Amino acid sequence: MAHNHGQPSEGLSIGYFFPAGQTNHVWSDEAARRTPRMNRENLLELARTAEEVGFDSLFIADNWSGHQRAAELAGHQSPAFHAPMLAMGIFAVTDRIGVVSTFHTTHHKPAHVARMGATLDAFSSGRWGWNVVTGFSDAEAALFGEEFVEHDERYAMAAEFVDVVQRLWTEEEPIEHAGRYYRCTGRIKAPRPVRRPRPHLVSAGASEAGTAFAATWCDELVTLAKDDDALRDVEERLGKLTARNGRDVSVTPFAIALVRDGDGEAEQEYAKLVESLNAEAAWEIASDILGSIETARKMFDKLGEDKAVRALGSGEAMLQLVGTPEQVAEKLIGLNRDAGTRNILINFPLWSPAELRGFSSVLNLLAEAGVWSKPHPGTSPW
Repeated sequence: MAHNHGQPSEGLSIGYFFPAGQTNHVWSDEAARRTPRMNRENLLELARTAEEVGFDSLFIADNWSGHQRAAELAGHQSPAFHAPMLAMGIFAVTDRIGVVSTFHTTHHKPAHVARMGATLDAFSSGRWGWNVVTGFSDAEAALFGEEFVEHDERYAMAAEFVDVVQRLWTEEEPIEHAGRYYRCTGRIKAPRPVRRPRPHLVSAGASEAGTAFAATWCDELVTLAKDDDALRDVEERLGKLTARNGRDVSVTPFAIALVRDGDGEAEQEYAKLVESLNAEAAWEIASDILGSIETARKMFDKLGEDKAVRALGSGEAMLQLVGTPEQVAEKLIGLNRDAGTRNILINFPLWSPAELRGFSSVLNLLAEAGVWSKPHPGTSPW
C-alpha cells in the first residue's frame, strides 16, 4: 500500500460499530446500566442519528451462540439482533448510510447468502456490505449439528464460499460448481445486487490465513491496533499480499471513542467505566474467543487477576479516541496523513444518540482539516 506521508490520503471514511449488546469491547456494568435498552425504537433512532450526524456507514457484528450466562445476564454482548435482519430494518428508515452486516460462511450455504445479500443490496439501492465471518466457536458448530472446523480450513472454505456467492450474483446463466466444500447448480432469482462490481466486502481475521483471505476477496480488513506501529505492521503484512495480486484493500482499525469538551473529562469517564468491569463476564467472553476459560487464564496468568481482567475487558487493545474534540480530531488527522488510514470503525462504550451527536464536533474539525467530508445522498458509503 503506497502512502503519501505528510499529505492527506484519500480522506477518512467513518464507520460506526453498531451496538451488539448493551456493551461493546468494554465489559463495564456501569456502561450496561447507562446505555439504552436494545429494542426497535432505540436501535432505529440510533441508526437515524448516525446518518444525520454524518457517519459514512455502520457495522453490525454478530455470532450465533450466546456468550456464557454471566455475560448475558449483565447485558454484555447480549441481546444481539441477527445482523442481516436488523440491517433490513435500518435500511427501511434510512436513505444514505451504508450498513455492513455479518454473515457466517461455515454455517450457511452459498445460495443462502447470495440471495439474502442480493435482497439487502437491492432493497437499499447498493448500501449493503458483507462482513465475512467464518465463525470461531465450537459452540456455534454444535448449534448447527456440525463438527468444529479448524481455523485455516475455515478460511479455505470461506474462499470457495465467496467465489460461489459472487458467481451467483454476477453470472446470468446458471452456474455449475462442484468444489472441495460446496456444490451448486443453477441461478438465484432476481433481484441481484445493484452495487458494481459487487457489494462491499469486509473481514476481520488478523491471522496469516485471515489476512490472505482479505487480500484476495475483501475491500477492508478490520483490525485491532492500538497505535501507529501496530497498524503499520498489519498494513505491511497485507501490502505484501496485495502487491502480488494488484488489489486495493484498506486496513480499518477498531477504535473506542469517548469525547468530552473539558480537558481530562473523557479520561475520567473512561477510568470510571473500567472501575466497574465485570470480571466474570470478561473471562467468559474471552473464553468464547480463545476456546475455553482455561486457555484464557493460561494466556493471561502472568498479569495477575486484576490486570488480566482489565486486559480482557477494557478495550485497551484497540485505538483509544478518548479526550476533547480537538485531541480526538488531531489523532484521526494524524492517522490519515501519517499512516494513510482511509477507514476507521468507531465504538462508543456509552452508546446513545447523544454520544453520536457529541461526536459531531470531531467531524466538523475533520472537515475543516480536509480529511473528511459529510456524505451526500447518492454518494457511495465507501
